Amino acid sequence: MQLLSPRLRIVLMIVVWVVALFALALWLSGTRLPRVTVAGGPAGSETLILTQAIADAVNEAGIGVRMLVFETGGSGENLRLMDSGRIDMGTIQADTPATDGVQGVTTLYSDAYHLIVRDDLGIESFSDLPGHRVAIPPRTSGQFNSFWFLADHYGIDRDVLNALPMSEEAANFAMERGQVDVVFRVRAPGNPAIRELIGDKNLVLVPIGQSEALALKQPAIDSGVIPLGSYRGSPALPADNLDTAVVERLLVARSDLDANLVYKVTRAIYESKPEILKSSKLAGFIGPLPDDSEGVVTTHPGARSYYDREKPGFMQQNARLVSALLYVIAILCSAALALRTHWVRSRRLRMHTFNKRLMEIAAAARTDTEVVQLHQRKHQLMDMLEEVVGDLERERVSQEEFEHFSFTWQAVDALVRDRLLMSGAVPEVGAGRAA
Repeated sequence: MQLLSPRLRIVLMIVVWVVALFALALWLSGTRLPRVTVAGGPAGSETLILTQAIADAVNEAGIGVRMLVFETGGSGENLRLMDSGRIDMGTIQADTPATDGVQGVTTLYSDAYHLIVRDDLGIESFSDLPGHRVAIPPRTSGQFNSFWFLADHYGIDRDVLNALPMSEEAANFAMERGQVDVVFRVRAPGNPAIRELIGDKNLVLVPIGQSEALALKQPAIDSGVIPLGSYRGSPALPADNLDTAVVERLLVARSDLDANLVYKVTRAIYESKPEILKSSKLAGFIGPLPDDSEGVVTTHPGARSYYDREKPGFMQQNARLVSALLYVIAILCSAALALRTHWVRSRRLRMHTFNKRLMEIAAAARTDTEVVQLHQRKHQLMDMLEEVVGDLERERVSQEEFEHFSFTWQAVDALVRDRLLMSGAVPEVGAGRAA
């Protein structure tokens, strides 16, 4: 006899499989690490290579997050992706206009403005570009805005510039074919793509001066140089240290990204710099962001917590002041304690004086034979009681001390009364009733 029908067994097997799959899904969701997405930059760019090296190091650090890097068109696109919430972090040029929704994590390295021209065209400055074909980076790149920023500074109308946005590969190809005369880029000195473009061709680098004036309009810009021989050793290119404008490349994050997560990522970056250096030599330039008062973007609270971890606290910064205050407080407390001790001692001394006077009255009452003298002792007791009650109201004596005094006073008062009874000055209560 079968306990279960074939149909029921099939239903039970299906239920068991569904429960097992549901449990597996719960386990996988519980063990999945939170992801941090990063907009790295164009394919093959040194920024993307460095960002990927950072992501690999962070993932190896075991901080409980997984960092994923995506190729993008450049700084402009990276900012749009972060503003829309599609990406958590990204790399940008510091001179790229950013919204309040983006905050800094770390500086990566310095980019330099490059103006590469044919040496037979007589171009000696940016002002000589009108009338020549200029290959500039795509619109999605921060370099695109950098070029037009320079054009506006030098007072060159956009209509007279034949600027052609294109990728690095297309610009290199166009320069080799003679289809463009100038290539503009914002890249770190010694950039491999620029070195490949120059090779042994008759190309030169043109200085970009007035960097201090540029900084007045765009605080992210600073003065810098492209070092002698950065792109060719012999003959050296540039032939001397070439003046140019430089701008930091930054790693930024959405301002609403969890501060603790950003702290962990920042810590992992700095603790893993030796590993990152193996993939990108630019990692040697990774450094902290300046204080918010000096930076072009505010620092993310998570990153700022990491940078400030070893800063002296208020107590350390003001050690002398705190020591002086503690010294003054100690003196004041000592003085207050001394005053209280003196006050307690004087109060006890006062009560001792009252008790001594009571004993003197008691001693005198035992030897007094005259009624007048005994009445005088009675008046002294009443005056003393009035004085002590006044001291109690003024808190010159405590309630406990007053109770002790009252006990002694009543005993002395009873003694004086007994002496008066014995002298016949005060009639006995029983005798009065008998009469």
